[in-house]
Amino acid sequence: MKQRGFTLIITVVILFAVTMIGLYAMRGTIIQDKMTANINNKVITSNVAEDGATQFVKWANDQFKNNGGWPNSPTDKSRWHTVANIPNSNTGVLTVNSGNNGYYWINPSRNIPGCATPATNPCWDDTNKIVTVEVTGYLIKSNGSSTKVLGESIYHIKVKGVFPDVVKLPDFPAALTLGGDVDSFEGKNSNQFKINGVNKLAIATMNSSSNTTVVDGIPRNRRNAEHYYGGADCPSASGACVKNTDLGIWGDPNAIMALVNTIKNVSGVTYINGNVTGKLEYYVPSCAGIVIIQGDYSGSGNQCGGKFNGVLLILGGQYSMSGGGQTDIRGAVYVADIRANGTGGYQFNDSAVDFSGGGNMTITYDPSFLGGDPNNPLMGGTQKTTILEWNDVL
Repeated sequence: MKQRGFTLIITVVILFAVTMIGLYAMRGTIIQDKMTANINNKVITSNVAEDGATQFVKWANDQFKNNGGWPNSPTDKSRWHTVANIPNSNTGVLTVNSGNNGYYWINPSRNIPGCATPATNPCWDDTNKIVTVEVTGYLIKSNGSSTKVLGESIYHIKVKGVFPDVVKLPDFPAALTLGGDVDSFEGKNSNQFKINGVNKLAIATMNSSSNTTVVDGIPRNRRNAEHYYGGADCPSASGACVKNTDLGIWGDPNAIMALVNTIKNVSGVTYINGNVTGKLEYYVPSCAGIVIIQGDYSGSGNQCGGKFNGVLLILGGQYSMSGGGQTDIRGAVYVADIRANGTGGYQFNDSAVDFSGGGNMTITYDPSFLGGDPNNPLMGGTQKTTILEWNDVL
């Protein structure tokens, strides 16, 4: 009887041990299943949040390129919600918008670290043209009347709007290019007045009579390469580098106006619909870039503190410097009188240039201020986005 009792005890102990081992093994399996499920859920929610972040970047890129550039109004800054269909709420029954069971959204009241305005998402930095946004991704299960969130991830992205400094214009044949017929030209009788075409012409005209008018208007004692210098097409012994040549697009008033209408509202371009008199800096504080004057330019006194870097397109036909001494223009100048012809197109009228008060003024051709890409004559690049940060924060 004692042996049978001992055997029973041993059997119970063994069964208990086996049971405990089985329970422990089962517990380990359950933990592994939970870990696997959690990892799988995290992968899903991260992918959902990244999907939402991608949709925001696509919207921002389209906004910068095709819809007015950097958004300045609150309405434009909130267009991601309506245009890109990115939700701004997590209440009610949620509709899957990523994969089979994902829901991404932007919480407008979420705090963005470093944002000047608390509880603002996206955070817009108008000065540096940077937008920071945090996109939430959910793993959801909906039953028709409510939604249960099974997992959550948040993606933090920072996007910068990048814009070209200036529009790339078609190349000019000279430092000073004159379109149409030149009715009168008067050069400055000053040893310090110079037009330097570098590797181009000093002055380009589009017909022989205009060329004669320009040459005759230069004082004889300044009619030389020292004061009107050009490249290989103008040997130094040939006198002032003034030539009648093919102006390309700058000899076609319709092409010029099509170009003007394309670029006049682009960043880096100043469009002035009317005459400019006195100081150019009153109209163009930066004294740089592409300046389109849909009128005459009559400058008096020192212009732009003595330096303008860029391109002047004077389309009213009259360019006069009655006191522009000590003004250095680096880039190019174009003068023509372009007017509507009454049949839906444009034509050249006579133009006039007067540098009699130009003093020590210089015009130096510099292609770095105009681009000059012959394969892309309208614009030198599109506005685009650059991603500065892209990471999972939850």
